[in-house]
Amino acid sequence: MFDKTKAIILKKTVLSGNGLIVKMYTQEFGVKSYFGRISKKNKTQYSPLSLVNITAYNNPKKNIQNVKEYELVVPFRSIYQDIYKSNILMFINEILNQVIQEEEQNLAKFLFIENSLLRLENEKLSMDFHLVFLMQLTQFLGFEPNMDSDKIYFDLEEGELTNIIPVHPNFLDEKETIMFKSLYELAFGIRNNGGFENKSRKRTLQILVAYYKYHADMKNLKSLQVLETVFN
Repeated sequence: MFDKTKAIILKKTVLSGNGLIVKMYTQEFGVKSYFGRISKKNKTQYSPLSLVNITAYNNPKKNIQNVKEYELVVPFRSIYQDIYKSNILMFINEILNQVIQEEEQNLAKFLFIENSLLRLENEKLSMDFHLVFLMQLTQFLGFEPNMDSDKIYFDLEEGELTNIIPVHPNFLDEKETIMFKSLYELAFGIRNNGGFENKSRKRTLQILVAYYKYHADMKNLKSLQVLETVFN
């Protein structure tokens, strides 16, 4: 039996003999792993977050399926020619590898990621792209922050605003709460605040990563320091 599906490449592991294992987020089946082969012709077609169409054998007794047909849908050109875009792609790729694990269909989440990647490739870059992406992604991961009040502190653990300083240290002060709320309003179209300056962008990203760590069991990100260096 064969399965046909769109997919987004999350990770590849190169094996001996020109073989590789490719972890993909598929439109139809969630996260799946596939066996493929590298040739001189297709060695650039397994790049991180590439958008592909695949036809693969489906053997429910196996954890790794064999790919019968593989097609790169959108070659990334603009992304790899722009140091900001390419580093944003690497950063997003590392996060998605950690927070997307389910082997089930989630069409809304898949389409959101696919459309975001197409915007990154085809549109002029907003320097807040990665911030907006991560904030919007929270709604598909089940921990969108509750910002619907005028309270002055944000509790990272509870994911909501409060007027009472929490008993734990994992909360944002008034200034940082304003920054975090500004990102939320920008990401969800509540208010266009014009984006962030470099210093506030860096701090807002650090806050957002901390928020993810509380709610997605995310480990330290190797690409974060690189991204911060490039943007500085």
